[in-house]
Amino acid sequence: MLDKLVEFLIRFGNQAMPWVIIEEWNGAVHLRFGKWIETLEPGLYFKIPFFDSIIECPVITQSINLPSQTLTTLDEQSIVLKSIIRYRVRNVRTYLLKVMHATDVLIDTTQGMIRDIVEVTTWEDLVDVNDQLTNEVKEFVVKWGIEVEAVTITDLGIVKSFRIFGDEVHKTTILPTDI
Repeated sequence: MLDKLVEFLIRFGNQAMPWVIIEEWNGAVHLRFGKWIETLEPGLYFKIPFFDSIIECPVITQSINLPSQTLTTLDEQSIVLKSIIRYRVRNVRTYLLKVMHATDVLIDTTQGMIRDIVEVTTWEDLVDVNDQLTNEVKEFVVKWGIEVEAVTITDLGIVKSFRIFGDEVHKTTILPTDI
C-alpha cells in the first residue's frame, strides 16, 4: 500500500513540474491532451503541468536475446538455434506512437523471419545466413522506427525430436519424429 502511495506522489510531482530533462541516451515525444506536439531530443524542455505528457525511450544501441527455436532445415535436419538482435530506435515518434510493445513485435517478427529462412536453407548453408537475416529484418522493421544493426545466430545444433502423446489416464507415449 505504501509503495502505491509513493508511486502516486512521484507521478503527481512529475506532472506538476513545468519542465522535463531528456537524458543523452533517450528520445521523447511531447503530447498535449494526448495529441503529438513534437519529438524531443536530449535537453531541457518546458511543459504545461497536467496538460502535457512526455514519453521517453532509449535511442542507443540495445540487444535482445531471442528464445531458442526448434526448426527443420531444407535437408530435413531438426535443429535448435539461439540468436540475438542488436538494434536502436531511429524514429522515436513512430516507435512510441505507431506500434504497441515494439520490442515484442521486433522479437516475434525476427523469429518468424528466422524460421522462414531456415526452412529453405540446408544445414551446411546456415553458417552464412546472418547477413541475409540482418538485411531482411532491417528492411521489414524500419516502418516501426527501428534500425536493426545485426541479427546473429549465437548457438546452433542438430537435435533429435520427439513427440509426446497423452491419453485420458495420463499415460504418455514418446515417439521419435522420424517414424
